[in-house]
Amino acid sequence: MMNILMMTSAAPKTAPFSTDEKKPPLGLGFLMAMLKNAGHRVFFQDNYLRPSNVLDTDYLVKQQIDFVGIYSNTICYQSTLEYFRKMQKMREEGKWGGKIIVGGPHTSVGADTIPDYVDYVVIGEGEKSVLDIIEGKVQKRIVQGKKIQDMDSLPLPTWEEFIHLPYQWNDYRIDSCPIYNLNTSRGCPFSCIFCSVKAVWGKTYRYMSAKRVVNDIQHLQKYYGAKCINFREDHFTLNKKRTIEFCEILLRKNIRIAWMCETRVDQLDDFEYQNLMANAGCNLFYIGVESGSQRMLDFFKKGEKVEQFINAFDIAHKVGIKTHASFVVGAPPESEEDLKKTYQLIERIKPDYTSMNVYTGLPGSELYNYVKENGLYEFEDENHVLYLKGHNQRVDKFYGGALNRKIPGSLSQYFLVKEKTRNKYRRLFSKLRFG
Repeated sequence: MMNILMMTSAAPKTAPFSTDEKKPPLGLGFLMAMLKNAGHRVFFQDNYLRPSNVLDTDYLVKQQIDFVGIYSNTICYQSTLEYFRKMQKMREEGKWGGKIIVGGPHTSVGADTIPDYVDYVVIGEGEKSVLDIIEGKVQKRIVQGKKIQDMDSLPLPTWEEFIHLPYQWNDYRIDSCPIYNLNTSRGCPFSCIFCSVKAVWGKTYRYMSAKRVVNDIQHLQKYYGAKCINFREDHFTLNKKRTIEFCEILLRKNIRIAWMCETRVDQLDDFEYQNLMANAGCNLFYIGVESGSQRMLDFFKKGEKVEQFINAFDIAHKVGIKTHASFVVGAPPESEEDLKKTYQLIERIKPDYTSMNVYTGLPGSELYNYVKENGLYEFEDENHVLYLKGHNQRVDKFYGGALNRKIPGSLSQYFLVKEKTRNKYRRLFSKLRFG
């Protein structure tokens, strides 16, 4: 038996994307369940939820930790690096002799940024590979994760590790609470050029059976009082047959649960299909529309037409499913005319909720390479994230000038200017008061 500490990386103070959502890390949940089922002792620290100081204490020694596994994405990679340095220092000083494993989205696009002293770098899916590493079956440092083909073979995530922590168990768009996220599929067969999902999961679409999904929901209802399920995956409804079977099982067994999902509109022009989902408890679709301009949709390689979005949203309104439309703004080669068409489409489809997301280049996507090769950015941060020309102006327009979304350095400049202004008024007040 090995003692293993699994950790997430802390969110940065500034990031081009929101880091406010705090939900259980189900990816680690699957990994920890695999390790526990194999007889290993697992510890968990979610630094993304709330940063801890375990690496500044004798925690690793006291708990006799043999391996530390860190989940890292690109936005959080600087905190990952800090963890690496602290653990390596402990090893150099002879205070701890364990091994370091890193996985997560960042390793799929930035394996070359991982320090050489990190023992194992897992690229892609980690359930089988991490178990092999822990049990001494892996000799290579760079480990290509083995894809889970039979998704039903995955254990339930370790909800017992999550349930007592202060995650966001609600959602402003849904009245039912508590809400639990589920990941029931992996991969995406589409080719959207702004997305780096295929760099992590690949283009093959794999999914749990409808029966397995329903069993997981019943487990969450029975043991954790679930009132709503949020299917946080790239395309929950891609396999129409599975979705229909899932809905029919819920209705046949009279399982009353609200649910929402992320999806595309490819098959949502079917009234009967959407109506079945509504009757089975679907409350909300989160749909990546991205643009109201067909020119931009074609550039993005979305494989969808503006008319499809109109039809899908019209049907959703009729059957009573709420809609959340997400858009990308500021991506090249968007023009003012393209943006105007986006606003016109929003007015036409009338989503219940709308997100306007300022494009920022994350490594691993085709559009990232396009921006890089054509010099369309004004700043590249230490994680190689690209901020396009005019980024701060778009933050002012679409994010209300949120300083933590601006180009790194803007925040410190703001406080510097604020402090100078404060000192100026202090001197002026002093002169007026004391002459």
